[in-house]
Amino acid sequence: MLGRMREHAKALSITLWVVIFALIGTTFFVWGFRSTSGGLGPDTIATVEGENVPYTEYQQAYQRQYQQYQQAMGDKFDEKILERLNLKTQIIESLVARYVLLYEARRLGLVIGPDELTAEITRLPAFSDNTGFSRQRYLRALESARLSPERFEEGLRQDLMIRKLEQWVKGAVNVLPDEVWESFRFNRASVKVEYILLSDIQAQQATIQRLAALVKERKPWQEIVKSSGLKPLSTEFFTWTQEVKRVPDQDTFKETALALEKGEVSPIIQATKAAYLIRVIDRKDPDPAQYEREMNEYRRGLLRRKREQVFSDWVRQVRARAKVKIEQANL
Repeated sequence: MLGRMREHAKALSITLWVVIFALIGTTFFVWGFRSTSGGLGPDTIATVEGENVPYTEYQQAYQRQYQQYQQAMGDKFDEKILERLNLKTQIIESLVARYVLLYEARRLGLVIGPDELTAEITRLPAFSDNTGFSRQRYLRALESARLSPERFEEGLRQDLMIRKLEQWVKGAVNVLPDEVWESFRFNRASVKVEYILLSDIQAQQATIQRLAALVKERKPWQEIVKSSGLKPLSTEFFTWTQEVKRVPDQDTFKETALALEKGEVSPIIQATKAAYLIRVIDRKDPDPAQYEREMNEYRRGLLRRKREQVFSDWVRQVRARAKVKIEQANL
């Protein structure tokens, strides 16, 4: 790969960016470098906790994304697509999120020592030959990408800081044995249900409130159905991965139904397109022996997904409380 790099400087630059992006390990695709504090001006796109986000970073990130869409779409590329995607806002939010995370990492006292930085650089295949890390190749690659070692290493240090912060948050997340089984059971079960569909939530609010009260009082299903004045619909057995016919809100409906036991009636579910009252006619749970065979692998996957979700939620919370000012006029 490095032989081709020496022959094609442009290809080297692209490869280096790919390597850099791969290092981050998060959804962020822009570099952040510390700037001087102060008020917003024409050279600043935003401030995050008093730290300026240079307009040049926004420009560079936008240009990279613009070119990627242009190359991917070819003749079908149209700048209006970027407007519909709200690309400018996406990029500034990614920049802001990066600065917010770097601020949180510093606030928590996380640091990247010289040894950590050196170890990360020397393990990159792009900077190595058959004998290991090559400083000559390292400098040549940076020169081709028009980066100084100081600038590259500061960007990499920040990437590693974000990675360490992500690991710190995710490391506090675990799953309990009962949680693993319940998730496995939910995802592998199949249920057969009957349900009342209230297709006009606003117009049927009186009915919805009346049925909700009957469910709360644990009235028999037949009495609830009679009070609704509607004919209940029914399904065949379905799983989480199967579509349920005549149901506008698939995920909400299935999530509710698969969490119920046989004979159990749900509370009133007011979803996006309709409201539902569900009763499970029958339920088929996965074989416990199958669970025992797949438990360890399933637990690892569940833990990974849970950690990703917790980290995403944490990032949103941190972003929401951060002191951020965006210069909309510069977008």
